Amino acid sequence: MMFRSKNLFVTIVAIALIALIFTSSASAKEVLFNGSIEEGDGYQINNIVIDVAEVFVDAGTCVFKVYDQDELIHDKMLNEEDSFSFDVEEGTIEFTLDAVIGGMVPRATMSITIDDDDAVYLDKIVDGGQDKAEFSGTPELKITKEVSSYSVEQGDVVTIKVVVRNDGDGRATEVRFTDPKPAGFILQEITLEEAGPMSIDKYEERTIFLYKLQANEPGTFELKPTVATFSNEADLDFPQATSNRPVVTVTGEEKVAELEFSTSMNTRSVQRGDDVEVTINIRNIGEASANGVLLNIQIPEGLDFEGSSDNIEMINNVPKVYIENFGLNQEKEIKYNIKPTEVGTYTITTEYSYQYDSGSSKGPEVVSGELTTNALTVVKGEYDVLFEQPLYVYAIPLVFILAIGGWVFYRSRQYKY
Repeated sequence: MMFRSKNLFVTIVAIALIALIFTSSASAKEVLFNGSIEEGDGYQINNIVIDVAEVFVDAGTCVFKVYDQDELIHDKMLNEEDSFSFDVEEGTIEFTLDAVIGGMVPRATMSITIDDDDAVYLDKIVDGGQDKAEFSGTPELKITKEVSSYSVEQGDVVTIKVVVRNDGDGRATEVRFTDPKPAGFILQEITLEEAGPMSIDKYEERTIFLYKLQANEPGTFELKPTVATFSNEADLDFPQATSNRPVVTVTGEEKVAELEFSTSMNTRSVQRGDDVEVTINIRNIGEASANGVLLNIQIPEGLDFEGSSDNIEMINNVPKVYIENFGLNQEKEIKYNIKPTEVGTYTITTEYSYQYDSGSSKGPEVVSGELTTNALTVVKGEYDVLFEQPLYVYAIPLVFILAIGGWVFYRSRQYKY
């Protein structure tokens, strides 16, 4: 008896679980419609239309026709309390004929469900059925960027034209365009610029951008694409459309700054301790201005930097010159003094750097290098030999002189008294 009771309990639990599963499955369906629809009308779910084609009150049946836009995909007769389901892109749709109702215009009482309503953006009764339904369609934008010439000289002007065409079967709405201008060109003139938002009907073509660019530097340039974002009439967003990328070749020469540096001393040979004047000459022989000209003067040991009447600054014990801008055909002379402290042969090296804007999209061009003076020979001074003798050479005579001076002073004191 206990065994039977146990089996009965297990059976009841199993039935309950099965019922729960079916209940959960049923509850997972989303009810889109529950009511009556007159014969000849329909119910639209996105681009799907379920038409109540014919209602047979006496027979308790109804003919339903299901369309995907203009295409008939199902033609089904249902009895009361019968159901029919079919799969579409949005999910599984099921409709049930609950009852048929007579009158001047017979009606079908029905319910419509879908397993997931997240993809449903439109559901409504359509008077007149599929013939009167309006479909959102799928817009397809094709963007073409045209260039008046694909090979130009530096300084020439090219015309850019951007055209869009809707090749889809639906209207594009909320269309917005972005059209970044390319590097290496200067915008000269804008004739037309329609960035949106706008709507573009199916098969419509229009010009949205028309402007002129001047080629500013030589090279091969791939123009950046024009990009569009858009939706359809059901406010569904579509992947952005992108134009082609024309390539334009620009020939010509870059304008460069070329600084010529030279340095010299006012003498080739000096005695230790004498002043020497050093001169640095700078000349711009290029076709563009230079900026950020920097000189680092490397004074070797054995030479002391004495100063300058020009704008030379000592930074970390290194004499430096900075010139913010150096124009076309400009020349400049920088002078400073040094004093040798040790005998030997010396040269002075100056490191230089500068930059200029050639119009390249890569940024300023930087030039660096160094220049060196001729050799300077430093010899002993006229009195250097006096300082090179040992101390006793001067000490002994000095002591002897002091001794004599002291003895004379002593004797003079004796004779005084």
